[in-house]
Amino acid sequence: MVHYPVYLEVTADKACMAHVLDLPGCFCRAPEPAAALSGLSQAVREYHAWLRTHGEPAPPAEDNVQLEVVEEIASCGPFDPGDAAALFSPERAAITPGEMETYFRLMHHSRADLLAMLSAYAPAPGQPLADEPLDWQPGTDSFTIRRILRHIGNAEEWYVSRLVPPKSLPPEWEGDEKLPLFEFLEMERRTAVERLRRLTEGQRSRVHHPRRWTRYPQEPWTARKALRRFLEHEREHTAQIREILARWERR
Repeated sequence: MVHYPVYLEVTADKACMAHVLDLPGCFCRAPEPAAALSGLSQAVREYHAWLRTHGEPAPPAEDNVQLEVVEEIASCGPFDPGDAAALFSPERAAITPGEMETYFRLMHHSRADLLAMLSAYAPAPGQPLADEPLDWQPGTDSFTIRRILRHIGNAEEWYVSRLVPPKSLPPEWEGDEKLPLFEFLEMERRTAVERLRRLTEGQRSRVHHPRRWTRYPQEPWTARKALRRFLEHEREHTAQIREILARWERR
């Protein structure tokens, strides 16, 4: 049996996002905590399978999963873009450069999954996804895949900006919206990781309260939280894009 501590953020109306911090990027959202915990068990098994797919160590598939809620934080929710995200107690600890490299490796796997999924719908091997699926809108209030991909890149800029002074952000980010979509995605990730690798010991250790580019200047950030959000955010939107592509095929 494998045991994981679970960390919950719960909104006033009881919507819940449950996280396994020991498995960065493993989470489950649901309308209430019990449903989030129920879904999290399957999310953990899928995460273990994902690790094995990428050659990472993981518990055997037949191992039972035991989850234990160890912390619950009230969240403003509802977990939409721009909403404040919880900082859990273990994320207040300093992070070492070696630990950061583990996150970067997992981020590489996540990005590889996203690009492989998109390439399966490309008109020919080695070509980018065509404009038609990129710009297809499944509903009047829905994001297109193109908009989601831009959002992923912009969010990664924002996560880095939670930890460092604005003047130290990568100059490549100025005017980045003019770049073609997939060049934009590659540049954002590459420069974000390069900048994170240059965090000082103090920046890797302290709790930050950035006041720029946020509706929640009281929201606390650490390097651990930012790296977790890199993975959660991309994995969540990869699943969203997968659903859009499936609907596009059935249209």
